[in-house]
Amino acid sequence: MKITKPRYGFTLIELLVVIAIIAVLIALLLPAVQAAREAARRAQCINNLKQLGLAAANYESANQTYPLSNATDTFVNSAGSPDVRSPWGNWSGQAMMLPFMEQTAVYNSCNFNVNPGTNSGFGVGWYSNTTAAGAIINAFLCPSDGSTLSSTGGKRINNYYGSYGVTTDIWGNNNSNSTGVFAHKTAYSVASVTDGTSNTIMWGEALTGSTTPRGVRTAIGGSPRVQDYDPRIVVNAAQVLNAATLSVLASCNTAIAAATGGSDNRGAFWNVGSPGYTYFNTIITPNSTQYKWTACRTDGGGSSDYASFINLNSNHSGGVNVSLCDGSVRFIKDSISQSTYWALGTKAGGETISSDSY
Repeated sequence: MKITKPRYGFTLIELLVVIAIIAVLIALLLPAVQAAREAARRAQCINNLKQLGLAAANYESANQTYPLSNATDTFVNSAGSPDVRSPWGNWSGQAMMLPFMEQTAVYNSCNFNVNPGTNSGFGVGWYSNTTAAGAIINAFLCPSDGSTLSSTGGKRINNYYGSYGVTTDIWGNNNSNSTGVFAHKTAYSVASVTDGTSNTIMWGEALTGSTTPRGVRTAIGGSPRVQDYDPRIVVNAAQVLNAATLSVLASCNTAIAAATGGSDNRGAFWNVGSPGYTYFNTIITPNSTQYKWTACRTDGGGSSDYASFINLNSNHSGGVNVSLCDGSVRFIKDSISQSTYWALGTKAGGETISSDSY
């Protein structure tokens, strides 16, 4: 009698069970891997903001003031008048801090006698500062953003912005200063931060232009520019925004809903000192669900630049990172109250901020 050896192998049911187990393990591990990657990206973002904070502190130590938020070029023509070929463009605080961020080579490539030169419309600055304008500096990029190109193909090379506080009069038409650490052609020293360096925001992060509504849209209200040194008023012993500001914010929401916005040049440059490009204000809390846009320019213009309201947002879960004037980095939750956020934005508001309020 012939004896047949038994054959061993998986049955179809056993194979399906193994596949199901593997699928479950992948489903369990994938979020953990993604969370670990985001933790690494967030750590890099924190490190970038620490570099900015320390650079500003070292700049202040060397020059007795923080850098100007925007500095115009010094080029003049033979008649001694400002050169008509470079009518627009201001150098940013980031540009002036480059030597304090181990970016001396890029700093040396900047010709501060003319404008930053981000495109041919800048005249002589375009030819003198092309190298600097196109430089990609990792310390100015949050790895969690993931957007290096806009929907129209333009580069987006800056995720970090200096604070104007609650001031909407960004260009100082009514005031030559601001409630924040930075101001139009005005420089402050650490002595100006009377609220305390550990209670005042200096830098914050925001998404660059992208194809997502929160990262891209700029509302066009078509109204006169909002020009308030401080739009807050006190009602029933509580600080609120004045009626004019609330009205304009409602117009911004209406414009977004009607799809009349659409410019996505937020963070297009690090070398241009301008709201929307390198500066923000602390009026709208981060990642706001009420105001789902990154910047609102109210005078009918078509870009984030020159906006009256410039908000912080990020792809970090639950909030954004900010650098305080003491060089420390804090995570500001989306749930922060408006009053606390306003208080953190002002350098000399006299507010009392609890350490557990954000």
